[in-house]
Amino acid sequence: MSSLVAKLLPLFLVWYASICLASSVHDEYSISNLDLDMFTSEKEVFHLFQMWKKETEREYQTLEEQTARFQIFKSNLKYIREKNAKRKSPNDSRLGLNKFSDMSYEEFSKIYLHEIEEPIMEGNNSKRILNDASCRNAPSSWDWRTKGAVTYVKDQGRCGSCWAFSATGAIEGITRIVSKWLPDLSEQQLISCVTSNKGCQGGWYGKAFDYVMNNGGITSEAHYPYRADGSACNYAWARNRITTIDGYAYWRDSPISDSSLRCFVYNQPVSVSLYASAEFKSYAGGIFKGDDCLHIRSCKHNHAVLIVGYGSSRDGRDYWIVKNSWGPNWGKQGYILIKRNTGSTRGVCNINCSGAYPTKGNNEIPALKLATSI
Repeated sequence: MSSLVAKLLPLFLVWYASICLASSVHDEYSISNLDLDMFTSEKEVFHLFQMWKKETEREYQTLEEQTARFQIFKSNLKYIREKNAKRKSPNDSRLGLNKFSDMSYEEFSKIYLHEIEEPIMEGNNSKRILNDASCRNAPSSWDWRTKGAVTYVKDQGRCGSCWAFSATGAIEGITRIVSKWLPDLSEQQLISCVTSNKGCQGGWYGKAFDYVMNNGGITSEAHYPYRADGSACNYAWARNRITTIDGYAYWRDSPISDSSLRCFVYNQPVSVSLYASAEFKSYAGGIFKGDDCLHIRSCKHNHAVLIVGYGSSRDGRDYWIVKNSWGPNWGKQGYILIKRNTGSTRGVCNINCSGAYPTKGNNEIPALKLATSI
């Protein structure tokens, strides 16, 4: 009998707490504004869990599922507290609760993160960057958001389609810079129609650029809405093209310098690959330096993002302004500041290892030395 009680007691506690505490959850709170160190006892942590559930609109089908998710939530909360306790400056990265807080990193990785081996590119429209760029006149800070070249933060949902969002963001940016208008492009078209990628199971933005050129362009989000699935290509919708690109330049598994990447970003938003770690998953603010990526010894990556600018903090820390595709409630309104000029060849979490940017019209950087890929 004691064994049965031991098994049922956690379920009873969760049930009892949900009855007693639900009424104390108020509409005006936000978990992002809470001091997580205030919640210490099991009862208080479950109260926080209830608040988090309400804000994220999370629902569970069974009491058993809720109990299991609560255990993961507690583990993630402990991890967040431990990391935040090591902060030495207000500009150090801060972790927090978000819509992924009831998921383990392993489960999260299977849905959102995919390690894709980038292929050797073919054709005359892609150019591999062989040498560093030089742009001495670039200002100390730059933000394409303030120039009207960045669309709203989008949400890829439960689909490993970050590569498509990185690609559309780069094309949207260069279209605004060259053609003076900002389109809202269709990620679903890329997911469904770029057959050389794996849809919701991952892909590379370079292949998306190839497809856009071969298709003669890409359509809008309004004409080809996002579904977050691997549905078949709708060729009629895909023919409703509103913008295109002429080519793209890329580097792959061979890190470029921070000064070169800064030069590229000064000219346009740039697609890059990185390794999204457990800390990255829970990022909430500050300048991210990716301490839990230090064990990675090669240009390994599992996520694609878009660099839209760069800057420096008041205490002299340089950073990249990076647009993610996990919705505006993740990170800093959907963005993350990633430390640059670290002295590491690969950059924070391998952000310098692989990247690309589309070309359109006469937007090539004259100082670049490029070679048509073989």
